[in-house]
Amino acid sequence: LPELDGAMEPIVFAGRDSNTGKSHSLPDRITSLCSRAIKWANLRKKKNAEKRLAVTVFSFPPDKGNVGTAAYLNVFGSIFRVLKELQAQGYDVGDVPNNK
Repeated sequence: LPELDGAMEPIVFAGRDSNTGKSHSLPDRITSLCSRAIKWANLRKKKNAEKRLAVTVFSFPPDKGNVGTAAYLNVFGSIFRVLKELQAQGYDVGDVPNNK
């Protein structure tokens, strides 16, 4: 899976001509890729408190009371520690409980 290989938001920006094998860029994809690169660069310059983050929690099968389940992992304890670390780094994480 691309996500497991570290590929975040992949964009195909070129394709091969089936007759010649030559690679051709796709102009609309190049524009999109450049726009995304500029946004990533701007994000790096923002203060942590100005950045918006999301935490997603696994739930499968849905609506079966399985939110945050994972074999041998303390999901909510881990989320708590991540939120505390983000808070220490200056991110606005809202109100975090005093303990996990």
